[in-house]
Formats: sequence, C-alpha cells, structure tokens
Amino acid sequence: MKDNLVVFYSRSGHTRRLAQRLAARLDADLDEIHELHPHRGLLGLARCLYDALLGREPPITAPTQPPLGYARVIVGGPVWADHVAGPVRSYLTRHADELRHVAFFCSCAHSGAQTLADMASLCDREPDATLMMTVRQIDEGGAVALDAFVTALQPAAAPAAPAPAAGPSRDRAA
Repeated sequence: MKDNLVVFYSRSGHTRRLAQRLAARLDADLDEIHELHPHRGLLGLARCLYDALLGREPPITAPTQPPLGYARVIVGGPVWADHVAGPVRSYLTRHADELRHVAFFCSCAHSGAQTLADMASLCDREPDATLMMTVRQIDEGGAVALDAFVTALQPAAAPAAPAPAAGPSRDRAA
C-alpha cells in the first residue's frame, strides 16, 4: 500500500499547481477530480457557485486511483463562496467509507477556514493536517505554509530506546 494520494479539483489551475507541489514533496500519487458535465465560462462559474451554496454534489467521473489503496488521501479544492467546491463535496461523500486517514487543502481568494471543517464533516474524519492558501500565496510559492503542512504529514519519529540504567560497577580489582 502506498502512503499518500493527493486528490484535487481545480477550475482555474491554482489548486492544480498546489496539488502538484504537494504530490512532489510527499512522493505521492496524484488524481484529479473531473465533473461529468463541466461548467465553462461565466455562466458555468455562476452555476458552480450556486451548487456550492446549496451543497449540491455534481456528478463526477470515477477516480483513476482508488482511495482504498492508500494509507492517507489528501483532498483539495477551491473555496467557492466560503463553501466546499461541488466536485470535492461529491468526492468526499462518495468515497467517505474508503478513506482511512485524510488531510485537506484549499485554495481561496481571501479565507475559507469553515471549508476545511466542512470537508472533515462530509467524510466524518478528523484530518491529520490542513492547509489553506490564498491564490497570492500559491503564486509566490507559499514555502512556509507548504513546509508546515508537509512536516505535519510526515510520520512521527520513533522514540529512542531507553538507555540501560546505570548501576554500581561490578568490576572489582582482585
């Protein structure tokens, strides 16, 4: 079983760039969420926002990487009107029972902390770590936030074996 799978949805490309950086840093496989019927243009954007506000789950294609084959699935997408993007909502609810451990990341214009909590609620899992980055941070590389997220996902170092207790020396000169 491979350790990490990064799953993402991206409409504008910002979340895709962030997902690619995460996958490279974590030596993880990458899987993109695709809508069955993508919404394009301004009317499509309005429809996406409408779906997010109403909590709709648009139909998505089957994943190319089954989540059951991974110890942890790291799911990300954009924040739309302070809500989880519809395709991400669809993925999390459809695959909730297949997710052992999760971590979440979001791209946003300004904020969207509630989105991360909503993602955890959708799959009924407490995340190992979360990451929220603005488009500006993504464009600038966001090294500090990215480093902290990747560090939080690294396995904890095993505690060192205790040293033998020092006792009185038994070596005596005869």
